[in-house]
Amino acid sequence: MKAIRGGTGLGDALYVQSVARHIIRTRGDRLRVCTDWPDVFKPLGDKVSIAPFTRLGITYLAHYSQRKPLTHTDQFEDCCQAAGIMEPVDFRLDWVLEDYALVDRIQARGKPIVLVQLPRAPMGRTDGFGAELLPDCRRIQHAIDMIGDRATKVLIGHGKALFSFFGIDIDLSGKTSVSQVLDLASVASGFLGYVSFFVPLAESFDKPGLFVWSRRGLKSGQPYVKNITPEKILHRQSSRAVIDDCPDDELESAVEVFLSLEPVDAIC
Repeated sequence: MKAIRGGTGLGDALYVQSVARHIIRTRGDRLRVCTDWPDVFKPLGDKVSIAPFTRLGITYLAHYSQRKPLTHTDQFEDCCQAAGIMEPVDFRLDWVLEDYALVDRIQARGKPIVLVQLPRAPMGRTDGFGAELLPDCRRIQHAIDMIGDRATKVLIGHGKALFSFFGIDIDLSGKTSVSQVLDLASVASGFLGYVSFFVPLAESFDKPGLFVWSRRGLKSGQPYVKNITPEKILHRQSSRAVIDDCPDDELESAVEVFLSLEPVDAIC
């Protein structure tokens, strides 16, 4: 059986899921997916088998790392082309809701749901690498303030919080499984965060996302970090980026997309 892998993160797994689905559909291969995020691949059913993450014996390497400096492709396209796919690939996750009780509780307010990302160490690193990718979280707080009571703002993510947001309606940080995160994403109307797994999470559900970028990261002397730009990362037109030192009116204009959102019905 042919094997596929990407990077080690949740966002990487979301990229690989779409690449794997495309390979299965167009080439008829049944795949062994080497991943530590098996829940992401549930929509592919028995067309895949799941194995622990490994770098050995891989047929399709759906990873962007070696193409980071290239400017004519975005990160998802890099995953596809690294795996040998040159044609367009539909970036989506056909998720079916699992935790109805959780979703019912969040939807009970009758408002659109905006998922807000927990500020934590970028890439989950404990050695400080990439720390400058975390934006000035006061700018995300400004966006939260602007959304106000127009939406139910739900904080999700795992790890040590590096900034405390005010005005969050439901704090689920550190309290969700991967499948519950996907449940919430499937019924969310929008996403508010920074460069991380939140980008492919929003884009794989084709939901509006506002991502605050760090000027420090864009000016980093570390080439890998410096190449993490909005142009390289964002794949869908529904995703929008602002830099954390942008004028208030630019941020406020970007937040407007959240002020006209409608609630999303659960997909059963």
